[in-house]
Amino acid sequence: MQIRKRFLPRSIQDGVATAFMAAIIPITFWFEVYVVIPGVHGADSPFNWVHLGPALFLLYNISANMLATIMCDTSCGTEIIKVPANVAVSSGLGSGSWHLCSTCEAVAPPRSWHCNTCGTCVLKRDHHCVFTGCCIGHRNHRYFIMFVLHLFIATLYASILNNYFIWFVRGEEFRNWTSLVKIVFPLAMLVIDTSTKQYYLVIYLINMVGMLFTGVLLIYHGRLILNGRVVHERNSQEYDLGRMKNLRMVLGKRWQLVWLSPFLESELPHNGVNWDEVQKEAAKSK
Repeated sequence: MQIRKRFLPRSIQDGVATAFMAAIIPITFWFEVYVVIPGVHGADSPFNWVHLGPALFLLYNISANMLATIMCDTSCGTEIIKVPANVAVSSGLGSGSWHLCSTCEAVAPPRSWHCNTCGTCVLKRDHHCVFTGCCIGHRNHRYFIMFVLHLFIATLYASILNNYFIWFVRGEEFRNWTSLVKIVFPLAMLVIDTSTKQYYLVIYLINMVGMLFTGVLLIYHGRLILNGRVVHERNSQEYDLGRMKNLRMVLGKRWQLVWLSPFLESELPHNGVNWDEVQKEAAKSK
């Protein structure tokens, strides 16, 4: 992995979203491990330790994959880019061919786009993620999708526990119309009611929204990956090699194991620059 030289968020929007994500992950972990799980099973129950292993595994993978996504440099500067002799360079802004980026003043390969926020052209650029403050491209796509996957599993896990804890274990406190109002207007109610109960409801709501949001992201980006596309190519089949090869293009040759840790090496089968052979192979497979 090549480390980005400037990895801090470059816009206020990115900074706020990334800071929120960096804060809510440990807060939710603390809430589940020290409040919800002992509340469900009892403070001295041995079942509390059963939950600790999966909780630590998810915390590690969410945090480490998020950090890897941020730190990994996936810009065009990570590769020595040589334009093939028989290829014409266009002056357009499209990423479907070799083109001149007027901002970087350099030739960018197919599937690469310039990001105004990151200030560089990104290899096989998928999109700019505000929650990591960087672009998702060829080299950090694996870390991003693993970050989303583990975040979805964690919020699903937490939401199941939280629903049981809030509405059944502590049901006498929360099963009333005021709780519904607080859930609909959580931030407004924090100004009026700063009790512990209100903070519980805010974390509960964040986890529920997070579960739905990451679930939609996982389905959306998962379908793109399996079809060999990035966001800008969502209607194209130009680089579709079949589901397994498409998966390896993002997760690498050891794709079966990457869910265990972002530090597990999984070499990508492509350099993210020369896509002619992939196009030809995709055309033959149709």
